[in-house]
Amino acid sequence: MDQKSFNRLLAEGSPSALPSLLLFEGEAELLRQNAFQAVRRLLLPEGFADLNESILDQPDTDAIIASAETVPFMAEKRLVVVRDHPALTGKAEADDRLIRYLAQVPSSTVLLFYCTHKPDGRKKLYTTLKKAGAVVSFDPPKGQELTSFVVDAFHRRGRACDERTAEYLIFTSGQDLSVLTSEIDKIAAHSREGISVHPDEISLLATPSDECTVFQLTDAVVAGQNDRAFILLRNQLRAGTDRLYILAMLLRQFRLLQHVKIMQYEKKNASFIRAALGVPAFAAEQYIRQAASLSNSQVKKAVALCFETEAAVKSGRMNQEGSLEMVMIKLLNVRK
Repeated sequence: MDQKSFNRLLAEGSPSALPSLLLFEGEAELLRQNAFQAVRRLLLPEGFADLNESILDQPDTDAIIASAETVPFMAEKRLVVVRDHPALTGKAEADDRLIRYLAQVPSSTVLLFYCTHKPDGRKKLYTTLKKAGAVVSFDPPKGQELTSFVVDAFHRRGRACDERTAEYLIFTSGQDLSVLTSEIDKIAAHSREGISVHPDEISLLATPSDECTVFQLTDAVVAGQNDRAFILLRNQLRAGTDRLYILAMLLRQFRLLQHVKIMQYEKKNASFIRAALGVPAFAAEQYIRQAASLSNSQVKKAVALCFETEAAVKSGRMNQEGSLEMVMIKLLNVRK
């Protein structure tokens, strides 16, 4: 079951809409937590939550069955949460008694297996739950889904936000949902409810990700802005960013520009390029803009400079100290 299908069940607003068996998995921890809280709100009447919920950490089969067989009190269904069962995330295997019981869970119980770590899809317990249609995967949203997540999050906080501004925040702060939520909280509180979020607020308040900062560094290099480029580099080093990491990110940035140049040579349109790069829409547009200011040979030379410097540092032929400054000077001279 995907997230959308599960959300439709929640939207029905009835405890009976939820199946008796569920397994929550996936890398998007924030989405998993939000879904779990939504299940609790739906199933557990106010004032009777403690009487109708059991949270079990790595329990044995007897404890699971005993909790699941308990009749709900003043509620339609009881919620039994099994966190990180060893037969899903560890080396253990589920006993046959538990496997058989999964087909007998009473309709008055929602038995929810909650995995904070990636479950082993080869395990018998996992395959049984999957066959029963109980697995709900919460994967990080990307592309339009991520943009919609940001727009909706601002809306819930009383601030309007258009898609373009949402993409700018994703470009600035990255795609991690927890980080984005924190930035949204900060920006939403900056102005009163009803005021639309402006890109200037994001520039002023949002904390740039390392990737965004290196992008700005690349942008200064591409534009031939020597002073700005070295100020950005110095700020990164003062913040404790590893030199090899910055070098690797510079190499990545110029390789992306090289991909853009190749696709442009092949007459691919902007929509194709944005999809092929696999980066947020706003970032893709910036890569296309940067690539337009350099020739194919200039981009190729920049990639070679970054690659050769990285190889020299890793092999010990060049000290890390000064390596970035040296490659920056060479990159700034690529256009000449």
